[in-house]
Amino acid sequence: MKVKKHKHKSKLLIIEGSSVLVLEKKEGKKRFILAGGFLKKGESPVEGLFREVYEETGVNLTLEDIKFFFSSTQIESNQNALTRHYFLLIKKEHKFENKELEKFKSLKWVEWKKVVKFINESDKNAIESLFNCNNSANE
Repeated sequence: MKVKKHKHKSKLLIIEGSSVLVLEKKEGKKRFILAGGFLKKGESPVEGLFREVYEETGVNLTLEDIKFFFSSTQIESNQNALTRHYFLLIKKEHKFENKELEKFKSLKWVEWKKVVKFINESDKNAIESLFNCNNSANE
């Protein structure tokens, strides 16, 4: 199958204990998203992540702040592909704020088992794999 259009997103997993820092969408039913978004043409996954996180939360990240987690590609029925690149925040001293009040109701810490009920499937898989790995390591 030939892919018509291939887009990329970068997402940041911000974890504290068993909670995830999420943005809650303003419109419609309850829905959470991870900080991050679509890459602009010519941007690397890291550049796109830094830009999106700054736009949404006001935090300027550096390479020392993050660690690559994984990427996954999904091919839609319309033959478009979307690759999501996930990164972990490893330095915790940043103060994140909701900078896009027109889009998001709030930026808040939510227990990961609640987050996965209100987030897209790909982000849900990333969160579950992170916490399931951590739980296995602690047993």
